Amino acid sequence: MTDLPLQAILPTVGDTIWVTRTIALPAGRSLRASDWEVAEPVELLGPPRISLRGGSADVSYPIAVWRAGFHTVQVPGPLLLSPDGRVDSLRPEAVTVRIASVLPRPATDTSLRPQPRADFVPRPATTPLPLILLLVVAIALLAPIHWWWRRRGRPAGGVPGRPTTGSTAGPAKPPLERWADAGEPRAVAAAATTRLRTALAARIPAALPSLDTDEVLATVARQRPDWPLTELGDVLRRLDEARFGSGALPDARGLARWAAELEPRLSQEAA
Repeated sequence: MTDLPLQAILPTVGDTIWVTRTIALPAGRSLRASDWEVAEPVELLGPPRISLRGGSADVSYPIAVWRAGFHTVQVPGPLLLSPDGRVDSLRPEAVTVRIASVLPRPATDTSLRPQPRADFVPRPATTPLPLILLLVVAIALLAPIHWWWRRRGRPAGGVPGRPTTGSTAGPAKPPLERWADAGEPRAVAAAATTRLRTALAARIPAALPSLDTDEVLATVARQRPDWPLTELGDVLRRLDEARFGSGALPDARGLARWAAELEPRLSQEAA
């Protein structure tokens, strides 16, 4: 067994260390290294390496140690194989390694020189004058803008996005023709239904868009019996069929045009 030699520069934590054990090899015998199960803080880094030298053999294991100090490891004994098939195992032997720390050596009390007393840190004088000047400048700049904004008043056409008093404009018309060309008949039917039901609710508040078709038609029949109820019921029911039907769907484009033609007639009837 060959111990690690003491070197001028010791291995440090995490360095690769080759732990070597020399075995006298009898004539006619072959050698096989044994597996080595190490424990913390030692870590085996790879398989062993065997070197033959005349009548002896060196078995080296690469290890790393993760803690500084002296550590004794039990290097396993190799197996000696005879030509007749016999196997002899050697006992493990202890190897001591010394690991240096990678951290610098702390300074001692005698090497630390006392420092002179530090001067007092002057506290800067604080004044609210810069903040007051900033507020004055901001008020001087913003006051004319605020006065001008209050003087300009509202636009003659009313608040943007809100209809003026007496406006009869209905909801915006969606691009039904483009949706129909894109193969979206249910979207066309849903948009036409929403526009027609919204127009009904604007003229008859009780005909809420949340009601189903039969309830809406009953409400219209009670309050406006002079309207074309049969035609209105036909277009609403066929639009529902185009929206929710599973078989052959009606022509959504034609139903949307029918609903668009019916809406101004309702306005005339309401007038």
